[in-house]
Amino acid sequence: MVNKFDLILKGGHIIDPANGINSSMDLGISGGIIGLVEKNISSERANKIIDVSGLLITPGLIDLHAHCFGYQASVYPDELCLPFCTTTMLDAGGSGWKTFDEFKDTVINTSITRVFALLNIVGGGMIEDHEQNVSDMDPEKTAEKILERRDMCVGIKVAHFMAPSWEAVSRGRKAADLSNTFMMIDQNPIHNRTIDQMLNDYMKKGDVLTHVYGYGKPILNKDGKIRESYIKARERGIKFDLGHGAGSFSFRMAEPAMSQGFQPDTISTDHHRSSLLKCHANMPECMTKMLALGMSLEDTIKKSTIIPALQLGHPELGNLSEGSVADVAILKITEGDFGLTDNGQSGNRIYKTNKRINPFMTIKGGEIVWDREGISRDDWSSTPFPDVSFDN
Repeated sequence: MVNKFDLILKGGHIIDPANGINSSMDLGISGGIIGLVEKNISSERANKIIDVSGLLITPGLIDLHAHCFGYQASVYPDELCLPFCTTTMLDAGGSGWKTFDEFKDTVINTSITRVFALLNIVGGGMIEDHEQNVSDMDPEKTAEKILERRDMCVGIKVAHFMAPSWEAVSRGRKAADLSNTFMMIDQNPIHNRTIDQMLNDYMKKGDVLTHVYGYGKPILNKDGKIRESYIKARERGIKFDLGHGAGSFSFRMAEPAMSQGFQPDTISTDHHRSSLLKCHANMPECMTKMLALGMSLEDTIKKSTIIPALQLGHPELGNLSEGSVADVAILKITEGDFGLTDNGQSGNRIYKTNKRINPFMTIKGGEIVWDREGISRDDWSSTPFPDVSFDN
């Protein structure tokens, strides 16, 4: 039993869906590990206390679709994630088997944020128009690299292929099967290549269709109802990811789909420079949009923590279990009059809501890495006066 904790968060409301916790509780951290979660931990056991009264405490958020490598709009993970209470991200196809080692050395190994990777089926990754290069889609080499670095590589990404064939998807399918991982797909329907066919013929249990509410890949049929192929795919175990992005989330798709009970399995941002600037598509904002459309707060957190952790194959993440790594998000739910921005082929429009989930503090591995209001810091008045012995 730990007698002294490095840090105790006192007075907050903890929601930890992995452990069924939704209650006002304290949280003690020691040596980068969650040491204790219980009501009223004695202040005498703390080396440092932070008063988080009125704030929401959750596991560090996990973004299942973001971009920190491989094309001009990518953003370094720490700037992309830590100011938004996100402690783990999945880079969705920025690197392929040819470029993964560069990605690992220059980004994954240098960031505070925990970064996993989906390898692009194209060996060169997302760079420029390379995703159209069928000759660089090598399932065997892709699977070989995943198996070599299974600690970082968790699956396959297939995206943006414009030819009227299934070549990219079929090669992605083979790579996922060879590596015993999953495939995440981002493909708009084109002539003779429909989303229905892709879901029925190429995707398997555990695969992920991202951009579920994208205007360009309508989840709704001409009558405004959920497409039967989506319902049957979910029954077969295919997962549906939000993947907000700068052009892949439309309230025109999301509101009717959510009203009919078709919620995303995971909440993710497709975060990159454009989505950050145009739509504020960080994790708390994407969670706010799901909350505004009727998702419960607990489910919103569940689909931003433990569910993506399970999709990654890392159940040790996304929870506040005693003994787990101390990745913690501290959020504040603010009431007011807010406009939430969507996107897509119809342009940017807003959806009004009266609540917003705001990032407040991020703890990664027990270290406070972002603190918006400085609640972990001493008041400025405690600053010692500078040494004046060198004055003339």
